[in-house]
Amino acid sequence: MDDVATPARRESIPLTLWVIALVALSPFLVTALLYSYGPEGRMAAALSALLQWSAVVLSFLGGVRWGLETRETSPRAMRQVFSAICAVAGWVILLSRGHAPDTWVIVGFMVAFLIQWLFDHQTPDTPSRYPMLSTAMTSGACVSLALCLEKAMHA
Repeated sequence: MDDVATPARRESIPLTLWVIALVALSPFLVTALLYSYGPEGRMAAALSALLQWSAVVLSFLGGVRWGLETRETSPRAMRQVFSAICAVAGWVILLSRGHAPDTWVIVGFMVAFLIQWLFDHQTPDTPSRYPMLSTAMTSGACVSLALCLEKAMHA
């Protein structure tokens, strides 16, 4: 009989996790819509809030990855280092605001989210539901940031 590897069973994602993910995505959507279509007096604050929330969520996702790695018997140092770098990168991008145009800052966050997403999907030994949740967070963040990029490019 052949030793054929059986694919890992996909874990279903509990409703609670989806609710938490949607709540965490709501600031992206709300601030992007306020910046793009809201009253002039709210635009600057909305963009600031969106960029700050981006740094927070990048840090959170890095922390999740750090936690997943620390559960391993022999944590892989490079994965832990990358987790910390992603968290720090979000804050470096945020602190570049005022020194770089907002369009670059927005693109910087989009790139950071996408790099983190690519890394997450290359990580072995993670729960099968994690890539789907990571994709949802990254998609929501990047679509919201893209909406703001459109507005910032034409402002």
